[in-house]
Amino acid sequence: MRTNEHSLTISDRQIRALHRDNERAFTMVEIALSIAIVAFAMVAIIGVLPTGLQVQRDNREETIINQDGAYLLEAIRSGGRGLDELTNFVERITITNRSNIGPSTSYFGSRLPEEGMQIQLTNGHSIIGMLSVPTVRGNYHGGKPVWFTNEVTVLMRSISGLASQRFKSQEFRENAFTYLLTTTIMPYVPIVTNNILLQSTELVGLNRLATARNVMSNLYDVRLHFRWPVNVSGRGKKMQYQVGKREQVFRSLINGQLMQTNGFFFYFQPSTFAPPAK
Repeated sequence: MRTNEHSLTISDRQIRALHRDNERAFTMVEIALSIAIVAFAMVAIIGVLPTGLQVQRDNREETIINQDGAYLLEAIRSGGRGLDELTNFVERITITNRSNIGPSTSYFGSRLPEEGMQIQLTNGHSIIGMLSVPTVRGNYHGGKPVWFTNEVTVLMRSISGLASQRFKSQEFRENAFTYLLTTTIMPYVPIVTNNILLQSTELVGLNRLATARNVMSNLYDVRLHFRWPVNVSGRGKKMQYQVGKREQVFRSLINGQLMQTNGFFFYFQPSTFAPPAK
């Protein structure tokens, strides 16, 4: 027994009991409830995580498309030369030609040699030349009007974006962001809606009317249609594309003469104009 100056006596057993009361922990019921609350919160967080990652991925892909679209549109507008770095990103260009005098034909260019390939994409000059092929062309054959329609489809990897996705090794290229590009180049044809303009020699002689006809004769509506994601199957002429639902379109007007070289390639000359169509 211990006695203090106030004659209060506390046994050793009571002292040990007081220590045990201060050292008590959580019960099993309290621990189970805590685990249940944490598990509920983790399920909610994990459920939202895939949606957040998908939104981040979609935003990144749209940013890449916006940058690549502006770059390619300006390259076509200026008849780009020396853009040889495009060979690192353009995998294949296919042009399907249809005419009113014969069956449809297709020819394609590829970065690597393939069976049935007509053009090997070894420089930026050939790539821009194939991207600038007009969608509709007219001509005369044997005194009869002949029209041609061309569908230009490009399989390419992203030009901009993360450096880790700009793979140069062939075995790693399938991991990069890939999209399918379709170019549409439609010429504007001057159409006179009021014959009085042609009957007035004063109006026909005006410089503004001549300038308007010249501009319309050299004016083109250019559209770049991006679609992604892309799954590729087959090789050579049997290659097929399975494209997802994501898409974006860029449109612009280009004024200048569209020059044809080597039968396959077309280039815009912004500072050169052809005579007005009559």
